[in-house]
Amino acid sequence: MNEVYYIYNNEAIASCLFLSVLKNVESLDIPRSCLILPLLLDDRTVNYLGKNLDTDLNLEQVISEQPKLFISFNKRYLSLLPITVNSLMLLNKSNQIRIGNDITTLGNIDIAGQELGNRFKKIEEVIPRLLTIIAPYSTEQLYRTLKVRL
Repeated sequence: MNEVYYIYNNEAIASCLFLSVLKNVESLDIPRSCLILPLLLDDRTVNYLGKNLDTDLNLEQVISEQPKLFISFNKRYLSLLPITVNSLMLLNKSNQIRIGNDITTLGNIDIAGQELGNRFKKIEEVIPRLLTIIAPYSTEQLYRTLKVRL
């Protein structure tokens, strides 16, 4: 993994993002959780979603309108997989989440209102939008649509 990419996208921001995502959903299945970071840690995707907060979008529409956002999705997925696993394990070991069949929050830390930087604030604004876009799809459909190759 590129060192600059790792510094920019690390377990600290990833853990905060997972807590923020879990604040918006009851639970998250483990394979779906692996798709969160490649979507939310991509600045171009966040910028696009931020500009279209009020627009009714579906995933296929986003992919067809902005194909360049998804050209490198599989590479981002594979690069961020260790950070995803590490972040989830850190949150689990610190009793912030429970990992079973699904991932659920234990609500021990509330990051709302904390100043975690402009980048995090920008990403956090689009989390509900992203979750709305991917909600109608099963995890298997998401992997196929995003062309994830394991």
